[in-house]
Amino acid sequence: MKKLIKNQLVLFFLIFGFATFFYLYRLGFSDLWSDEIYTKSMLSGSLSDFYSKFKNDLHPPLYYLGLRLFTALFGTNVITLRLFSVMGILSTLLLGYLTGRRIFGKQGALYFCLLFISVPMLAAYSHQARMYTWATFAVTGVFMYSYLFIKTGKTRDLRLLFVFTLVAMYLHYYSMAAAFVANLFVFLYLLFTQNIKWRPHLYASLLAIVLFLPWLTMFFVQVNRVQEAFWAPPVSFNGIYSCITIPFTEQFWTSQYSIALTILSYSLIVITLILSFTKSFSEYRLVLWFSLTIFLGTILLVILISMISQPILSTRYVMAIVTMLIVAPTILFIRMKIVWLKVVLITALLLLSLRISVSVFSFSYGPYQQTIKHLTTTYPDIEKVLHITEVTAGPLVEYSGNTDLNHYWLKAEMSNVDAFTEVHQFNNPDEFLQPGEEFCAIRFNNLELNMENLNRVMSESLLIKIDTVSDNKFKNGIFMQLYLLKYKGKQNE
Repeated sequence: MKKLIKNQLVLFFLIFGFATFFYLYRLGFSDLWSDEIYTKSMLSGSLSDFYSKFKNDLHPPLYYLGLRLFTALFGTNVITLRLFSVMGILSTLLLGYLTGRRIFGKQGALYFCLLFISVPMLAAYSHQARMYTWATFAVTGVFMYSYLFIKTGKTRDLRLLFVFTLVAMYLHYYSMAAAFVANLFVFLYLLFTQNIKWRPHLYASLLAIVLFLPWLTMFFVQVNRVQEAFWAPPVSFNGIYSCITIPFTEQFWTSQYSIALTILSYSLIVITLILSFTKSFSEYRLVLWFSLTIFLGTILLVILISMISQPILSTRYVMAIVTMLIVAPTILFIRMKIVWLKVVLITALLLLSLRISVSVFSFSYGPYQQTIKHLTTTYPDIEKVLHITEVTAGPLVEYSGNTDLNHYWLKAEMSNVDAFTEVHQFNNPDEFLQPGEEFCAIRFNNLELNMENLNRVMSESLLIKIDTVSDNKFKNGIFMQLYLLKYKGKQNE
């Protein structure tokens, strides 16, 4: 027995070691993009300044607090910013093994860890300086300790469920929604099965709500801001379909590999769901249905909110609940008796996922440094840059360095440009441009957002040239359109 346990630990350390190398692969390949620069902007200033910044943000504070501490210790650069996200992924993997052994058994926990690596979405967001990997960690903890509390009724499991619930509430509003769905399931299950543990669970849930009250004022500020403007499109079949399929794709495109992985993964989930009605799978029926309830219930809850309020359904936020999709295949492999078939299926899942993930690791979010270099070397007399969308504002300011470039912004309906203090904001072009002055307006990859601002400034200017900077890091990558203009002044109507 000791030898078997030792062998399983060795296998886990091999999986964990490979995962560490894998998620660190090409970590600094892409330039920091707009959302990551926004993350970086949240790290400076006093704590009072930090709190006030959330009036323009749409997230709870815990991730930013953790990242502030992390970067205070290890510095602030592209690697350390993203390394914190990698730590979120590896923490989830560690949780999946250590706590997963109590749910799936020691061998089942190893399957869970292997299948964890087989989800490309986890790899994709491990390379972004955002809170998504830690939201995954929190929801995975809520799921595991919810189920363990149902099965054991132990106070220790309830305490850990409470901790993970509170963490989920303060990390991301999608992880909060998932925690709500999970705890509602636990409460109703205990109540309908006449388990007296529903009372301590209710008290723990109420305590979590009480501890969220200090953030409630800011929460309503953010809700009101979402009501005014938010970038998520209206709920549609394609949007829902994308939320279901994105865990197994390249995020911004699909390939034959991601189509195959999606079909294979959901086939295994459906097969497991069907087999859960048989006696041989009855032991894992509850944990299977619970995991799918969290995944589907969270999406349905967000759809409901989107239909009665401002649309907030977004594919990227599915990251918070993506580990729920590996529970079903884990159970299937635990019960599968045909060893060769098990090996073939796990190998296929891993090879497809690794192929997809490596291509994602090679994706570049934009030629920001290349654009700055091109501007300063090709057009050295240009000093003023007008940003059409915020997608270019933060990154190009970040990479301007010691250049003479000054960055400008015309007021738009929806923007986080307030976070970038180096960007000068105005209502009209003539407030920062003089007749006869040459400047550059930058458009991101044919993006249609805020086109009225581009049309306006072009109507008041003489077009000198339209130049393009393509991202040479990635085949058919993102490009920037540079509109070299000479300002004429506002024309009399």
